Amino acid sequence: MSSDLVALVRRRPDVHAVADGLIAMGEPLELRGGEPEPTLLLDAEGRLLVSIEDAVQVSAQSEIRRLLGPEFADRVTAPIWWVDVRAAADLPDAVRVARRFADSLVHWAGGTVYPDGASEAPARSWKASPQGGGSAVGAPGQDGAAYHGGVIGG
Repeated sequence: MSSDLVALVRRRPDVHAVADGLIAMGEPLELRGGEPEPTLLLDAEGRLLVSIEDAVQVSAQSEIRRLLGPEFADRVTAPIWWVDVRAAADLPDAVRVARRFADSLVHWAGGTVYPDGASEAPARSWKASPQGGGSAVGAPGQDGAAYHGGVIGG
């Protein structure tokens, strides 16, 4: 059975940049896929460790509450970007890599990880902050959601 995490981030995330960062920091991973397909992280033997779905913008607090429960929903504020991170079953490093990826995504874009996420970490990237000299990537009304069906709860 796979292990699922949800990264709830404040700005539209750059999944490939975070995965590339993990590789640059020494994780022996291979990166494959991406929009519109899931991004895949494989180990050195070519086995699938982690599957990362495209980010979906959730603009209604009620959707977060419905999907994750009221206790957790009170820890985040919509709008957020929802990123499903799935660790493959029966591979010892899969859960560790999935958690490291989700935590890194939150570290750079701000937000939290479900389950067991720390509350609202500050954004660590100039791209994730409106003060970064350019427009805020993923701000409501700009460049749309990665989910081609539109914005959830919008």
